[in-house]
Amino acid sequence: MSPTLWLSCHVDYACRHRGVCCRAGWPLPVETGAVAAIDRAVGERRLPTVDGRVLWLHEMADAPDGMAGVVRQTHGGCVFHLPNSAGSGPVSPAGRHCAVHAALGHEALPATCRHFPRVCLVDDRGVRVTLSHACPTAATMLVDHDGPIAILEGPPAVEGLTVPEGLDARGHLPPRLGPRVLMDLDGLTAWEAHVVATLAGPRASAGPAEVALDRLRAQADRLASWTPGRTSIASAVGTLDQADADDRVASRVPTGAAALAVVTAACQAPWAPGALPPDLDAADARWVGPQWPAVARIARRYLAARAFGAWVTYQADGARSLVSWLDLALAVLRVACARACGAAGRPLDRELLRVAVADADRWLLHDADAAALARTLSAA
Repeated sequence: MSPTLWLSCHVDYACRHRGVCCRAGWPLPVETGAVAAIDRAVGERRLPTVDGRVLWLHEMADAPDGMAGVVRQTHGGCVFHLPNSAGSGPVSPAGRHCAVHAALGHEALPATCRHFPRVCLVDDRGVRVTLSHACPTAATMLVDHDGPIAILEGPPAVEGLTVPEGLDARGHLPPRLGPRVLMDLDGLTAWEAHVVATLAGPRASAGPAEVALDRLRAQADRLASWTPGRTSIASAVGTLDQADADDRVASRVPTGAAALAVVTAACQAPWAPGALPPDLDAADARWVGPQWPAVARIARRYLAARAFGAWVTYQADGARSLVSWLDLALAVLRVACARACGAAGRPLDRELLRVAVADADRWLLHDADAAALARTLSAA
């Protein structure tokens, strides 16, 4: 597959072995082809487990084709997430390391471990790679990035894999533009680039993320009214900024705790964001609101990351639903900011923003079912 495209704030990503994914409690599926090498190393005592037991795989009779089961978890994480010792491999700030990576190398890891935090969209244009900021390294790259965001060609999503795992739309019809019209891939590419540029490109406004979304919502509404004729969809995207910017289309996506309730409704037990503190609104007013203008660039950069390679363009539609997805992402981010500030008892700063973008992406990209969220947004 070629090309592989990234956002400039993410393209230099490399694992820093922070271990958050190892301790997240998420099921870690293991493909059948990866079992033999790990089994052999465990049996030969070259690959220890955290509790010394040989059993490391929970086999699943109903596992999908190609999957053997999931890695056993204990002591708060993956059974191979071991305390550091001399010569044990990459050292994590958490004081632990991945024993499989240390003993057998990156290529022996289950595909889930090799992919995280990459979120990939594969279609007939190539591969688009964005990152989940549930990974603290990715969150730091986003928050600390200096300058505008660009879409550029980069390395393969996962070393050694021509086609990464993700939403694979190759050979499928392009996304819907509206109820009766399909986009084409050139039009989808132009719209995606336009959204990213409006939010965080070189000529993006320095104003609030909410204002940028207002503009994109109105533009999505105009674009969705396109009909076949003398102008292509890509050309229509190119004229959006020339139109009167005074029109507005109100968001139908809820804000605050109600936005997180939308995400919760798309989760399957036991995955859910959890209960919010009763003083959330007070925390937002005291700690977040006064600082919100100062973090506008970072908030818009976060939205650009959620727009690029967004699965919702195929799962719902490529114009209006993409903006609804961004409305939801911004609302959830603000809730996460209020929760982080309330817990810390201090105003929003870069460190708390890193916590918030990590929480927002964990809720949006990992706890919630993407297709269920897309159905909700499509109906909005």
